[in-house]
Amino acid sequence: MSDQVLVLGATGFAGKQVVNALTAEGVTVKAATRFPEKFVVPAANVSPVKVVLEDPTTFAPALAGVDKVFLAALPLDADAHLKLNPFIDEAKKAGVQKIVFLSAIGMENLPDSPLRKIEVYLQNSGITYNIVRPNFFMENFSDGSFSGTVKALAQIVIPAEDARLSMIATSDIAAVSAKLLLDDTLKGQELTLTGPASLNAYDTAEIISKASGKKVTYVPVTEDEMTQAVKAHGLSDSEAQYIALLFQGVRAGYMEVVTTAVKDITGKDPISFETFAKANVSSFQ
Repeated sequence: MSDQVLVLGATGFAGKQVVNALTAEGVTVKAATRFPEKFVVPAANVSPVKVVLEDPTTFAPALAGVDKVFLAALPLDADAHLKLNPFIDEAKKAGVQKIVFLSAIGMENLPDSPLRKIEVYLQNSGITYNIVRPNFFMENFSDGSFSGTVKALAQIVIPAEDARLSMIATSDIAAVSAKLLLDDTLKGQELTLTGPASLNAYDTAEIISKASGKKVTYVPVTEDEMTQAVKAHGLSDSEAQYIALLFQGVRAGYMEVVTTAVKDITGKDPISFETFAKANVSSFQ
């Protein structure tokens, strides 16, 4: 078992769950965050450490004494490879034994995407690695990008048409990632992670409605309408275009695949959206 694991994005949806999963296994964790002074330590074996991906001088101190790394990019960052590839170089200098990289579904088919550029760089780094490619997070509807209209308008407003998504809970991503980090027999695997079922946004709205007691409807919009809306809420042009690209993949049907990877690695079935919705009722209000 690794003596010490550095978790990037430790305050994000997935990173936070990875910290929790590793903590439960008694692993010593360095939780990477821009603001370590604000980090609430969840357990005695977790300590915050400053990592600013735009500032490479923060990399070496954070990596000191680290055996393994959970690597994650900033959300919707079109320049992620320009930040994480130098981090991989620094990890190699520090003697890191394994990196588990949080990519995204389908990135192996998109050679120009920043996440794919990181994947290839990691594959060629000489460091033992795993790559996890999850579908959209279920948390997008409870607390993330799509939650605002659910709470304020009782509407799901996305440009998905009637395409299906095999969404996944971040706790399942974390369970797989922790297993990959701690089991040295698991290496070199590249896994597409999904939930147990593929749902369209009409299905998703109905499930949220049943769980919350609040009637939620799906309002399909065009890609341009969504892009303008997210920019009005403060996202940059590049972030808006990143989301638009993701939904092009959704509408093309690329994100409806259901895999057994979660159960294959953890031995447990992934959480269904029905179970997730019931557990997060307060987030939909």
